[in-house]
Amino acid sequence: MKFKLPVVLLGLLIGSISYSHEGHDHSAEGVKPQKGGVIQSLETIHLELVQMQNKIRIYIFNKDNPPKSLLTKNYPASAKVIFPRGKGTKEAKLVAEENFWTTTVNSQGIHRYDFVLTIEQGGHKDNLKFTVEPK
Repeated sequence: MKFKLPVVLLGLLIGSISYSHEGHDHSAEGVKPQKGGVIQSLETIHLELVQMQNKIRIYIFNKDNPPKSLLTKNYPASAKVIFPRGKGTKEAKLVAEENFWTTTVNSQGIHRYDFVLTIEQGGHKDNLKFTVEPK
């Protein structure tokens, strides 16, 4: 009888951990990049970050198979760059094209930074964090 209580408690702990991160799936398992970048997914869309030196493009796709481009005007977005080691945070001005946003990040002397995109989709705002290693 003493053995059953720890097993039950362990089962409850494991079960609560597995359900605690339910709701937002930011992985893009099984989705291939359309433009050669890095994909992250939300409930209703896929986003792909493509880096070209100091320029960043964020493409937006639906969840069809294969994914189709969506219009940026239907998805309000903003972005910021978080530099490592206390070098600060900087707002990134997004310029909306038809189906992607562009911005420029001065990352001279930085080996890695986080690009945080805030986007409205599915009736609420979500934040996605892409780790960028400048080339």
